[in-house]
Amino acid sequence: MAPEGKKLSDNEQGKYYVTDLCDGCGLCFSKALQNFMYSNDSSYYFVYQQPTDEREDADIREAMSVCPQDCIKDDGVLVA
Repeated sequence: MAPEGKKLSDNEQGKYYVTDLCDGCGLCFSKALQNFMYSNDSSYYFVYQQPTDEREDADIREAMSVCPQDCIKDDGVLVA
């Protein structure tokens, strides 16, 4: 089984997050521009904003499906 990685502290609190396995490829950003942001040194991405509607949720799920590092996760916990 592939390593899961550790949740990055930069992620906005919520069900979606990026782990430290991110290599900064930017595919997530291209799929869900409104939800991902890159680090100060551009070496990784993180969830900048949790989805606010079904379209954004679908965009994040699309980003998850194309992530070559499998580092975008869904812990299923919604934060009110």
